[in-house]
Amino acid sequence: MSSIKRITRADSGAAKSPTKTEATLRHSSRNHAKDKLRNITNTILMSTGEDPGTGAGPPPKKKKKINPNSTAQQCIPSSQPSSSQSKLCDKLLFVLGRNYFDVCQRLSLDYVPRCVRNISDCAQHHANKRSPPTKCVNSMRQVCTLDQLVEHRPDQFLEFLNQAIMRREFLDSELFIAGLQLMLTINEPSKELRVNYSADDIVTGMGEMLERCLEHFPPCRWDLRSAFHEVLMGDLDAPCFKECDLREGLLRNVLHLIEHNIETEVKQEGKRRAATDKRIIRHALGDKTVQDYHTWVSIHRMRYDFDRLSRVERFHRLFAVLQVLVKLLEMDLAMWILRNPTKTQQHLCNPSRGPLVARLVWNGDYGSVNLVIKKLFQLFINMNALQYPQEDITIVSRLLNLVTVAVNLSEFQHNDGEIVYPCVKDNSQHYARQLWKTLETSSYFSIPLCLRTIRTIRSPFLRVRLIEHLLQKFNRSTKLSNVSSFFQQLHDRAWLECSEEEPEQAGAQSSTTSYPVLNAQRTRAKTSEIHRRQYVELLLIGLRAYCDMHQLPAYFRELMTRPEQSETDVDERLIFRGIALSGELVADYRNDIKYLLLIEQNLKKIKEVEERALLHDWIAFLAEIDPSFTTG
Repeated sequence: MSSIKRITRADSGAAKSPTKTEATLRHSSRNHAKDKLRNITNTILMSTGEDPGTGAGPPPKKKKKINPNSTAQQCIPSSQPSSSQSKLCDKLLFVLGRNYFDVCQRLSLDYVPRCVRNISDCAQHHANKRSPPTKCVNSMRQVCTLDQLVEHRPDQFLEFLNQAIMRREFLDSELFIAGLQLMLTINEPSKELRVNYSADDIVTGMGEMLERCLEHFPPCRWDLRSAFHEVLMGDLDAPCFKECDLREGLLRNVLHLIEHNIETEVKQEGKRRAATDKRIIRHALGDKTVQDYHTWVSIHRMRYDFDRLSRVERFHRLFAVLQVLVKLLEMDLAMWILRNPTKTQQHLCNPSRGPLVARLVWNGDYGSVNLVIKKLFQLFINMNALQYPQEDITIVSRLLNLVTVAVNLSEFQHNDGEIVYPCVKDNSQHYARQLWKTLETSSYFSIPLCLRTIRTIRSPFLRVRLIEHLLQKFNRSTKLSNVSSFFQQLHDRAWLECSEEEPEQAGAQSSTTSYPVLNAQRTRAKTSEIHRRQYVELLLIGLRAYCDMHQLPAYFRELMTRPEQSETDVDERLIFRGIALSGELVADYRNDIKYLLLIEQNLKKIKEVEERALLHDWIAFLAEIDPSFTTG
């Protein structure tokens, strides 16, 4: 009898506290999901047949306010939740979780890697250590292929590498590095050789072949990571690297050569050596006894000498090599993020498990702004100051963006299997301040330079921070921490205090060459004046970047989507379900959406033709977010 009473009391106690029981179930289900959601590979192999539950019943007429101090558990629907509040949380979790695995957007990639398009195939054949090892070019063929360079047949060397790719054989690090060295050092063949190719043909063909090698043998293969690490940290025996520290590795030394050629006008070794060749020819023609085959070959043979190249050719070769290496880092970091959604900081700081870009930049001081990053900042600013070709600046900008994402990943903290995202902490803030300091202390500092630099930066976070630092030079109280701050700038018409004159067209290249030399003796301008159009453009770039960083356009579209249309045709495996959601975060997003709508209302009230023309791009941007927005 007593036992029956005890059971009855236990049942009645459970009935009186349904919240506690549900919290226990949620905690156990979260632990179960946490064990399975280790990485994207396990996620692919999981069977996700259940659909997420949806709230039943119509929303109440009066919406319940969200307490900013509430926790993630309070934001998630309880036993008697507000239906509208539940939908807000679900939609925000969906948007942020989808963006967390959208590595192409997070890394600002101009292409979609094959493994990102087909994650299940990558998980089965690349990440699975039970899959067959990668077939590589055997040692005998490697020696035969390298002999083509010794015998001055670069076209045959390229053909041998293409045949290896067709046989589905990986080139291995030695042949890969040899291909990069050929791109960097090959000279234009002599007309006397009567070959049917040019140096540009070899450089272009080699670059395409190496990128094709990366597509067929991506760095996410479990048995190729060491080989690609050897490529990045490898060294070239070309004479142009004699001033470099070979311990720095290939990529760092390429950056060093770019920096060196920007800062100095290197002597035209090619002209001097060409004159020496002419003297040899005249001597050979004067002495009949030396007019033999060996003399002819010594004069007209194929040469691999970086110092013989002109200044423009040197930069073309350096950026061609850098593009291949940057693509390697992009493909590696993209799949690394997908495979390490949790314990990100712990894995990134592990030399054996971290991405290649982290192993390249840091040596134990993960997330810090070390000398390598400072030199990259300086290189990026100098290229923008000297207005180098846009395609070359883009390559360095891609590398800078990879380092920015790696710095941000180094401060991701997980609490009970969940992560705050977007996450910006001390490392990222210090990183942005150091970039601004490099820009501000440049002898070329000007408002046009700031605009060019901000336009070429790919990271939305860096764009917002640089714009904030720049505007603080004119108004120290400027803070761009939310959409409300942009609305306040628009409402106050802050640009009216700027010069009304149109800014001068500073985009014209002052020098006749596309690769001018840095003027170390340049005197910095004492004052910097910003014009109205520049101010308005900066605000718009900042608003765009803030919205991209926090996924406000995607969240707005989800809010405007009907429940039956939401989350259709979406692969659940590509939505990260470990985002930590709090009432404060939901309230921040609600306020951002509210102020976006207030900006729309403010733009609708503009009647003056000149002001409408000045804010035309603002109107176009708001129309992209809200297609129903019209100014009449």
